[in-house]
Amino acid sequence: MTSRPVTPGPITYVKVACHCGLNEFRAGFLTDQLPISNDLCHCNACRHSSGQMAVYHVSVASLICSDTDEAFHVDGDGCKSPGGDGDLIAYRTSDDAVRYFCSICSAQLLFHYLGKPKEGEGSEKGKREGGFWCVAAGALERTEGIVKVGYHIWVEDTLDGGLAEHFRTVDGVDLPRYRGGAKTEQLPLGWHDLTPSSKSLNGSDDALYFACHCRTLQFKVTRPNAQSYLPHSAFPDLMHPYDTTHLAKVRNSGDVKWWLRPLEAEHPAKYFSGHCACEYCRLTSGFEIQSWAYVPRGNIIVESTGKSLALQEAQKDEVEEVKEALERLGMRDDDLTPKAEEATMEDRTKGLRQYISGPGRYRESCQNCGATAFAWQAGRPDLICVAVALVDEAQAGSRAETWFDWCLTRVSFMEQALSPKTVEGMVVSMKAVELEGREEQKIPLEEAKGLNGSAVPLSTFTVKGKDTVQEVVALVDELTA
Repeated sequence: MTSRPVTPGPITYVKVACHCGLNEFRAGFLTDQLPISNDLCHCNACRHSSGQMAVYHVSVASLICSDTDEAFHVDGDGCKSPGGDGDLIAYRTSDDAVRYFCSICSAQLLFHYLGKPKEGEGSEKGKREGGFWCVAAGALERTEGIVKVGYHIWVEDTLDGGLAEHFRTVDGVDLPRYRGGAKTEQLPLGWHDLTPSSKSLNGSDDALYFACHCRTLQFKVTRPNAQSYLPHSAFPDLMHPYDTTHLAKVRNSGDVKWWLRPLEAEHPAKYFSGHCACEYCRLTSGFEIQSWAYVPRGNIIVESTGKSLALQEAQKDEVEEVKEALERLGMRDDDLTPKAEEATMEDRTKGLRQYISGPGRYRESCQNCGATAFAWQAGRPDLICVAVALVDEAQAGSRAETWFDWCLTRVSFMEQALSPKTVEGMVVSMKAVELEGREEQKIPLEEAKGLNGSAVPLSTFTVKGKDTVQEVVALVDELTA
């Protein structure tokens, strides 16, 4: 990447950085083309290689170093440093595309479309044309006046509309939802194409399967069970905004198991989920919106081992420590050798790259493709944030609504959003989804009264989403008022 634009003209530069700060540079945009209307991509490659439900990149005219006007070298080609000016890991998602993420915090920063191979007589072998570079919009220091969401692409890959259902409008303008690339057939709101039996290898309703793009990380989530009640956790910002809620309430002194849904149900079948716009999520991913589901660690099973997810290093027990001390003194006592089955903790799950994003806060991503996978806290090690984007969309759709109860009233930490218009558009869209859901739950007045106006026993009909007879009675009273 050179420091000069492909097309002459004034350039506007914006700083780009990951969370750990190891990679910092400036992205140049042609000033007369700002703001750039760009797409949110929902394709399977983008979702599974990033851990985001939609990927938001923007094309750049140039990349230069953060403190000089010299070109920023992504790799060692033409650079004094063998590894380039930053410290990025390249991952090739297809023959035509390479993605680059930070080697420490795993933030996805750059996308390089290599272009198509040249054809025709005299074409040099290996040469390509039409290539370009993009930067992850969430890693920009500012997006206002630089880039704006214009439309959704490759929505068909989600099988259920994906994030496009929760992000329908921005700044009062409806966002087109294209089946494939831009300008292809538009899909309507509520569109889905879920036929799990024919599209998924994972047909069981007892487990929901997840994988990153390179499939280094493969795991499944099981339905809530007795051990799902064991964790204790403060309420999330999604339920009680931290900037306006008293700390005593946030602490959840009543030990409400808020991650199990429906709330207080005798047999909950879903987990709470939502979207987050906090600075931690944005700068460790490179994108503005991260989508999480809250799942107890015991319900996350690693495919390669058949055991629960392990995110902490295995701890030595007291016998092992005594044994090592004796060996340092040149003494051995086989009676003190612990048996393998007596280990106090499983070894940490392989294939994960851990990043400490703050005091007691951890992010886990794939070592190979960089996809965000998990987030957890030292204070609640047994309740894990799982990146919903890694779900097997062919099994349940990319939102997996038969498994996850989505928060439709708020984007977590929306006050920290890089683009307020983005989260405002999402909140408006999600509230519309919530209203549509309520409308679906209503019983038509004629059905409630009976075709001849007579009363209908409660046992003869059910109401979607209603758990108790009292709720049904209240609904009928409302309809017949």
